[in-house]
Amino acid sequence: MRRDTTKKFYIVHSWLGVVTGILLFIVAYTGAFSVFGRPELNVWSNPEVRGLNSPDFAAIEDLVRQHAQSVDSEYLHHVRVTFAGARSPTLQIIFEKEVELPSGRQEHRVVAFEHHPKTLAQQGRFEGSLSEWFQQWPTDMADFMVTFHGDLHLGSPWGLVLTGVLGLTLFCSAVTGVIIHRKFFKELFSFRPTRSLRLLFTDTHKVLGVWGLLFHAVIGFTGAFLGLVLVLLVPAAAFVSFSGDQEKLVETFVPEVEPTLTGTAAKSRPARILTDFSENNPELVLIETDIHGWGDQGEVMAVTTLGGDQLSASRTFEFNAASGELLRDYTAFGRQESATGVVLDAMYPLHFGNFGGLLVKIVWSVLGVGTAMLAVTGMMIWVERRAYGPEGRLSVNAYHRISRFTVGSCMGVVVASLALFYGQLLVNVPPQKQFYWFSVFFFGSWLLVIAWALIRSNSYRTIKELFAACALLSVGVPLLNAVVTGDALPLAMMQGKWITAGVDMTLLFFGGLCAWLARRLPSARPQPRSRSTVEATTRPYEPAGDTV
Repeated sequence: MRRDTTKKFYIVHSWLGVVTGILLFIVAYTGAFSVFGRPELNVWSNPEVRGLNSPDFAAIEDLVRQHAQSVDSEYLHHVRVTFAGARSPTLQIIFEKEVELPSGRQEHRVVAFEHHPKTLAQQGRFEGSLSEWFQQWPTDMADFMVTFHGDLHLGSPWGLVLTGVLGLTLFCSAVTGVIIHRKFFKELFSFRPTRSLRLLFTDTHKVLGVWGLLFHAVIGFTGAFLGLVLVLLVPAAAFVSFSGDQEKLVETFVPEVEPTLTGTAAKSRPARILTDFSENNPELVLIETDIHGWGDQGEVMAVTTLGGDQLSASRTFEFNAASGELLRDYTAFGRQESATGVVLDAMYPLHFGNFGGLLVKIVWSVLGVGTAMLAVTGMMIWVERRAYGPEGRLSVNAYHRISRFTVGSCMGVVVASLALFYGQLLVNVPPQKQFYWFSVFFFGSWLLVIAWALIRSNSYRTIKELFAACALLSVGVPLLNAVVTGDALPLAMMQGKWITAGVDMTLLFFGGLCAWLARRLPSARPQPRSRSTVEATTRPYEPAGDTV
């Protein structure tokens, strides 16, 4: 490839990073955090479900039968049981019906009963529309962070469009990065941390980009797909194929379970089916079960699960609730039996690493942090070249202010994510107010860090101070957890609360890493060690070379 063409790709690559660098760091870091959102951080956030054993299916069936006698018969066509643990902090038994509004549209109305996850004591009852029921659903720190990663809490469509565009930007950056770095294999091991600061940033950026190239491309593509498909592709497909009817499009790809009712009464045994299924599939996590056609011989029970080694966000097993016969099993989009369904199924687990067990999640999280570091090192390279090289058009102080803002924004989201743990442990408010207080902890601490970074004149010392703060915050969470919930780390391990213990140990490890970085990082900008290094750090970009 000609040198001029390569340089054009370099300019595109550089400006993609500059324009979106901070946002890419935020989305990538929160993505690494969100990998463990469900179920690990959901379980840690709700002490009631820590160490929760297999559900007592017989007792749950008795509760369903008791509540079925107290609701109108129209609500018995669809009965849903959401198990406590992976997605819900409580056991939910929901009876649902459809009503036609004066406008002609259909509305789902529910009667929902909430029960304690362990004692099964009733804690509440709700009656209203399905949307109103979802609005009063409790929010924990894991839900807050996963949602923030998805749409930056800007909602649909703008938040989803923004994160989708950022995913597309990451994908394009990976492609242009491959084009401009022609000595691809040599850069796998090209790391010279003692030569100069600019070479440290450059080599770190290249090594992270090369080693994580496939991951960056996959995360960028799937992020763009998940962010843009609901906002842009679904309306377009509905317009082309379904005369603009988006609900009909969704029903085509994710159809409702429609049992063949016989009119003959029969007493189903969901507890027996769930017990046998759980014993035969210990690797699967039960999320919920939906019973369609309650009390009829054709009653169908659909069991939704997470886990396993299949590349799909969830898997559903349909049984005849009267006989216990397995009718079929399928993934979220697997009923289409086409390449389209396979691709749609793969998008979510590929993006969040929700396949292949805990090891894949750990790898995805580490690589996600690498993606975040790729974004921030790209920003710092840009600042270094313009503040101390011939490419800058602004004053050195102006580039220093950009550097301080970058440090505050990126380190701020790390501090804010740790602050959420304190919000989860310290705030005890009704579900409707939880989101507000999580926002106070998260955005309040983030803004404080940005303000601190901007008023400090030495970004290098600021970084050391913020890493020290992260170390203290990380180590403090397991201690506060022991005081508030009684689940001290050794006690949690003895009681078999492995998820709780695992989260606490991860925080202790992260705290130790932050403390080590706070000690090792320089307090001021390192100076070049020789005249040749000075020339290297001020030389214009050379696409074909292996030094900068």
